Amino acid sequence: MKSFPLVLLCLIAIAVSAGAIYTSEIMERMPGAAGDVIEVSVAYGWSAGDISSEFERLGVVTSSKKLSRQMVSLGIDRKIRPGTYRIHAGLARDVAKELERAVPEANKIQVLPGALFAEIAAELRRDDAPELLLDALRSPDNFAWQLRPLLHGNPAERIVLLAPETYEILPGGSAARDLVKTASEKWWRLHSADVSAGFTSEDLSNAGILASIIQKEALVDSDRPIIAGVFKNRLGMDMPLQSCATVVHAWRLRGVKITSVSFEDVKIDSPFNTYEHKGLPPENIGVPSEKSWEAALRPAATKMLFFVAKNDGSHVFTQTYEEHLAAQRKIRRGEM
Repeated sequence: MKSFPLVLLCLIAIAVSAGAIYTSEIMERMPGAAGDVIEVSVAYGWSAGDISSEFERLGVVTSSKKLSRQMVSLGIDRKIRPGTYRIHAGLARDVAKELERAVPEANKIQVLPGALFAEIAAELRRDDAPELLLDALRSPDNFAWQLRPLLHGNPAERIVLLAPETYEILPGGSAARDLVKTASEKWWRLHSADVSAGFTSEDLSNAGILASIIQKEALVDSDRPIIAGVFKNRLGMDMPLQSCATVVHAWRLRGVKITSVSFEDVKIDSPFNTYEHKGLPPENIGVPSEKSWEAALRPAATKMLFFVAKNDGSHVFTQTYEEHLAAQRKIRRGEM
């Protein structure tokens, strides 16, 4: 019996393989709207299966399974961003390739460090945004299940659990819900290791308030853990925090914007005046950054009780009030 040359065997194998691929494509029916541009909205958290099913439902492809396999083959099954896509209807292979290149239309929503509830709601650009955001924060289902027992009773206070970032969110009535889910899940990924098993909702609430104060006290990240340590020491010694950031917030709530705090300013009658009232203020004063949360959850071990800002925004830390006054004088004279 004669043997086939190796080259001939390879050619036969290639031909058989090509034929199988061709047969597979023929077996996949073209959608009735082949060539038409179809608009598809992809929501936050959808899997490749969810996306493929939606594409089949809208007539972009005839087989969601084939599209899902093509997405996996291209490595985009976990990379599709939420938003609105305009894709030509056709075979799964061609649709997947177009989807790989496509840029979705989505709302860019910023959660900035220090942002207040009203400022986050304004990012949604809807008249009913405050109500939608409050509803989204109210539902425990929008937070990681580990966080649900630790959520503050006041939904508006839960903004501290939204990690600052610019998020791409699908426009519409679900935008607030998707924002809370996305931003709080990121918060949990960043900080879950520092939330101990014995944490209570009060512990997390207090840490959030402290982190929000640290956020507005410090410009330099390396100062944040030390400021947290100072505040921890003051709280432990039943000393008032004397945070200028809380006084600025107290005046802001009255519609008055101040950039520096005078002796007259600290006389304001407000529960946020930590010069007059010991302990933490009743609520947070804005969204903390990642570094502010890290500082609040892991304050530096320090004996310092005072700090004062230098002209470059960094701080001088001192242990006694006399040292604190001396540092202030040196800063005024330009010696520090």
